[in-house]
Amino acid sequence: MRVILHTAKGPYQYKTPNGESVWICMCGLSDTYPICSGKHKLVRDEEDNRIYTYDQNGNRLGMVNLENVERLRRV
Repeated sequence: MRVILHTAKGPYQYKTPNGESVWICMCGLSDTYPICSGKHKLVRDEEDNRIYTYDQNGNRLGMVNLENVERLRRV
């Protein structure tokens, strides 16, 4: 299993050489990854210092307090 943490709550705007904007997914939930599909709207209410898990459809499954994870790393 591999866990990838995305902390951004919005996309990254990339400007092409011809001036066109391309929005790159930074939240990790996009249906059209790596292009933003707007699913970052689902993460707007996430609190800092928490790790949220989502299923493949973008439904929030749960949350872990990051402070508890940090304590485990020190053991």
